Amino acid sequence: MSDITLGRRALAGLLAAPALAPGLAAAQEAYPSRPMRFIVPVAAGGSADAQARRVAQRLAERWGQPVVVENRPGANGIVAVQNFLQAPPDGHTVFATPSGPIAINPSLYRNLPYDPFRDFSFASLISVIPLVLAVHPSVPANNLAELVALTRRQGSGFAFANAGVGTPSHLSIAMFRSMAGGGDVTSVPFGGSAPGLTSIVAGQTQAMFDAAVSIAPFIRDGRLKAIGVAHGERLSMLPEVPTLIEQGAPNFLSATWMSLCTHAATPRERTARLAAEVDSILAEPALRELLTNQGAFVQGGTPEQFAAFARAEAEKWGRLVRETGASVDA
Repeated sequence: MSDITLGRRALAGLLAAPALAPGLAAAQEAYPSRPMRFIVPVAAGGSADAQARRVAQRLAERWGQPVVVENRPGANGIVAVQNFLQAPPDGHTVFATPSGPIAINPSLYRNLPYDPFRDFSFASLISVIPLVLAVHPSVPANNLAELVALTRRQGSGFAFANAGVGTPSHLSIAMFRSMAGGGDVTSVPFGGSAPGLTSIVAGQTQAMFDAAVSIAPFIRDGRLKAIGVAHGERLSMLPEVPTLIEQGAPNFLSATWMSLCTHAATPRERTARLAAEVDSILAEPALRELLTNQGAFVQGGTPEQFAAFARAEAEKWGRLVRETGASVDA
């Protein structure tokens, strides 16, 4: 058989071979091979956005590719999720999200247009950010017991601000009633942490649960009075503020968290590489110190550990949503 015949048969075989599946082809390409996007479901300026930007900056420096942070707030993260899921599932678009879209929305919305446990791959848990309960200085309560007694007396006449329906700030008020025995207070939703804090500082509302990094400056300068930290241990940025557990409310744990997810169809090795790189970034002493000083507990770990954590959190918040009857028609 001639060399020409062999060559023709080889070429025919190549032409007849099936093309690589998109996922397999993507897996064989360099990663990252172009600029990346972090889609963040909150407005710029908050603690979640700040953490996303710090990790994005370090990732860009390590990988030599730009990482652009895009803020897409709206509808408790649903706007951002839909944008994220429309992007090619090649690992170059990452959902940088706090807890709500993963752990709260599935129970809160009757017709949620996505399922985080079907549509996401859990890459990295960056940090857990406990909430702090604070009151306006005029409120005649200096600890949890006094605040509980006051809210029982005043009932709906006592107003809690919150960062929006379905946020940990909102659901912590229900937790205050059920776990601490507080009164049937009024819950006033705002379009984010900043307007809620503006309301309580002005005395228009009397109390609020919010992330330490947002609420601590108001506590330090006396514009707000701290009642307690909704976590198992005190915060280094507010060491004098006791936890609510210390004050007799067992298991009163309320926190948001920051994380990175890829599309469920992203090649597994890409999600694993992203997770390993972020885990290494979170081990850097300077970054750990920065996040700790902002009231966050740095996490890291494997995608499997994050997935287990996310499921446990979804179960916890789901029980609270069911118990309180909270609901939003999507």
